[in-house]
Amino acid sequence: MNILFTEMEYHNLQWQVKLVEEGHTVYTTQTGSPNYLKTLNINSISEIEYRVFTNPDNYTELNNNLPLTHLDKLEQVIEKYKIDLIINTWPTFNSIIHKKDFGIDIISANETSIKLETEKQFGKMFAEKCGMKVPKTLQTGKDHRELNTEPLPNQFILKPSEFWNSSTVIQDKKILEHSSIGVLLGIPLAMKYFCEEHIKGYETNISYIMSEGKWSFTFSEHCDESKSKQINGEGPTAWFTDTIIEQLTPEIDKQVRDNVVEYLNQAGKLGGTYEGSITQMLGEDGELYFLENNCRPYVQNTFPLPLGGNEYLDAFRNNPQKIGDCFVGKNFPKLVLQNGKEYPVHLHEKYGIPHPTNIEIIEDKYIVNPHNFSANGVVVVFEDEINMDFVNEVEKESDFKAYWGNWDIKSYKYKSINKKVFYQRTNKRGDNYVFMG
Repeated sequence: MNILFTEMEYHNLQWQVKLVEEGHTVYTTQTGSPNYLKTLNINSISEIEYRVFTNPDNYTELNNNLPLTHLDKLEQVIEKYKIDLIINTWPTFNSIIHKKDFGIDIISANETSIKLETEKQFGKMFAEKCGMKVPKTLQTGKDHRELNTEPLPNQFILKPSEFWNSSTVIQDKKILEHSSIGVLLGIPLAMKYFCEEHIKGYETNISYIMSEGKWSFTFSEHCDESKSKQINGEGPTAWFTDTIIEQLTPEIDKQVRDNVVEYLNQAGKLGGTYEGSITQMLGEDGELYFLENNCRPYVQNTFPLPLGGNEYLDAFRNNPQKIGDCFVGKNFPKLVLQNGKEYPVHLHEKYGIPHPTNIEIIEDKYIVNPHNFSANGVVVVFEDEINMDFVNEVEKESDFKAYWGNWDIKSYKYKSINKKVFYQRTNKRGDNYVFMG
């Protein structure tokens, strides 16, 4: 088949590699690394722009600033490349995908289910109706540029109500005395918004596959990306910048999974076939709070595919539990390597670690994201445990350093016990922590 992935930044690299290996011709709308993708026999096309930087007054707006001209461009791409199947993981592109019948097979969230991500106020109300606790809403408005900070606490969360954009952590509202939130976020047009209380605690993610009402869990993790979403004089950066990613304890993992069962049962009734992840905050009160649901794989996804390309495709559409079963009893720890430029890609081959994303080949060198200097890192996923030989060699051969958070790297220790890895680290305050990875 000729398969087109309409996607954001690197959602599906490992799946694309597997499909190529099984004889399919794979195209992607990902244009950040065409030379790198070419070495993997993946074809990057530029006909459909991911980001449209123009005034919407100049075109017919369909949704979230996507121009209606994307509809014509998609038809042209389907014809030009003889596309048999579209796999869509680009949330706002749902407006295009479902605008008409293109006469080909499409795998995607539908127009209703995607609102769980793209319309955060709808998503919050949906979670609340499913019995989940949600943060208090502190303020709503029609124009985020006119945000009234006076009645708000010093720390709060700013979210778009309907416009598809990231949430923002305001750590100190005094920053807004010197610059408007519109300038800081880079959104010049009026955006409906709401402000939430800042729930302090332990951030968790639980990922899943949804297939027209049938669903299955895949993996869970603690992912603290709060630093990347903070406004401290500059806009937010890439989600993985200064991000800690760790395995959950069995107790927290069970709590996280149990808390979303009814939500996923109800979300399944909305339809659509997609991968998603639900973020919850385990508050200091011991309660879980719904934060958001992303109806797509995470950006910079390097997760090893547990099945062959065709087998995964069939399970994704018809039997998500088959995918979920591949994750039972297994750990897939992640690590962010950042603050470098030329990346030693060959070490992934040497150690059998899935290919990284966020890479482009320039003058025969593998360079990390030359188009976005706020995202100067890669997310590496290991199949069993973090391979410290690999990490040490990356740090020896390049400027990249593993990000361990606010931890003293000298205190980092690990040992294997019954094939499970236990980490012991000491933070700068001298607190000692032990957790499973």
